Amino acid sequence: MDRLQFTSSIVRSLAWPIAAVTIVLIFRKQLQHLLYQVRKIGGAGLNVELATQVQEVQRAGEAVELEQGGALASTMNDHLDPTLAQLAKTFPEAAVLQEYKTVERILLQIREILPDKRPHRTLNEVLNKLADQGFVSETVVTLFQSVRQARNMAAHATDDRNMTSGEAIELIGQIKTLQNILDRVLEQIRSNTVDTQTK
Repeated sequence: MDRLQFTSSIVRSLAWPIAAVTIVLIFRKQLQHLLYQVRKIGGAGLNVELATQVQEVQRAGEAVELEQGGALASTMNDHLDPTLAQLAKTFPEAAVLQEYKTVERILLQIREILPDKRPHRTLNEVLNKLADQGFVSETVVTLFQSVRQARNMAAHATDDRNMTSGEAIELIGQIKTLQNILDRVLEQIRSNTVDTQTK
């Protein structure tokens, strides 16, 4: 094999990889759009978009746990009501929706006692106000928004876009983390209000 044949074989073996990389670089935006569309397609009872959202909630929850320094050590299995656990197995979407209502209830209670008397705030605005006043961090706000998005997806699930019981239990665990944080905030605001009124 002389140098010309050797060079020719090298060029032939590199031609396809170079062509593939070139095509990917040229059509990068179109390929990203195509991959996004493929992710949205559910198959065999699995909703990839919902699974991705559950993973996002899990990451946000881990960030909150890390930020809290283990103060919210996950004892979710100890606190998971047997009825709720059964509901998570048989109708996971309903279990998530039911547990999320507790977060809504706590935020509505907080909204009522915020000192600026603005009773028409959305729950997102309440949480942002709490972050502005230093009661919660931005990671807690991110967790709330991720959980709310997953809850909305669960509420609009159809027969071909089902949530698994494992996803429901993960979401319920993160919702319980939010409940613990917001319960402490509610008590702190109540305590501050009582202290202000007694002075």
